[in-house]
Amino acid sequence: MLLIFIAVLTVLNVVYYLGQWGGPSVLQYVSDTLPVLTSFIAVVCLYHTFKAFKEIDFARVSWVLIFIGIFFDFLAETTYAILEIGFKIDMNEYFPSLADIFWCTAYIPLFAGLFMMFFGYKRSGFPLGKMKVYAIIAASSFVVFVAMAYFLLIPILSDNESDDITKLFYMYYPIADLLTVIPAIILFYITTLFGRAAISLPMRMLSIGFVCFTMADMLYAYLGWLDIYGNGNLIDVLWHVGYLVIGLAGLYQKELVESVNAQ
Repeated sequence: MLLIFIAVLTVLNVVYYLGQWGGPSVLQYVSDTLPVLTSFIAVVCLYHTFKAFKEIDFARVSWVLIFIGIFFDFLAETTYAILEIGFKIDMNEYFPSLADIFWCTAYIPLFAGLFMMFFGYKRSGFPLGKMKVYAIIAASSFVVFVAMAYFLLIPILSDNESDDITKLFYMYYPIADLLTVIPAIILFYITTLFGRAAISLPMRMLSIGFVCFTMADMLYAYLGWLDIYGNGNLIDVLWHVGYLVIGLAGLYQKELVESVNAQ
């Protein structure tokens, strides 16, 4: 049902953002409340995920950390909505805000959770795959970083009109996203080696979710630096889908854990 909800919400989200019916005021409410809703759904799903584990092992701790990270994202989305809707603050001018503190904090447990999963798989003796695949992932990541540095980071860093704190936050998001999406992709590759779709589905969904976040944050940093980001931008859809897909990953993991517990 969540998968159907993701598909329906994404289509409605895109259609509304293209049409923008109701004017700027309605658009602001929609663009501010949708990320709160989608991140809350992800938080609820991830809560049930780690509660399904019977033992406290690396897998449960990893999902707890991912839950904490998404919970900080939920706090950020809620804070952003309250500041913009409740206090009528222009968030394009008020940057960085308290919401950005929550967003930046969220990367710490997310990164830790993904790496704990990787080292847990490694310590458990599961097959880790071929080195040439890791070389391809490393080379691709390096190319993405070079392109990101050339087209985004260096122009932001050399911008004399922005203060150092603003530059720091605009640069933090895409770098943190890249560092987060790499272990997610590696975990996806490792779990595909198990040969069972049920085992790889959680990592597959996590990878898609973090890729959505990475793309959205890179575009946001670029558009925000150019001061052309506003409510109803289509890149918001990537954040909404990212939250829901990560929540879906949690539900797939919950089903997997429950099936193992039942044996």
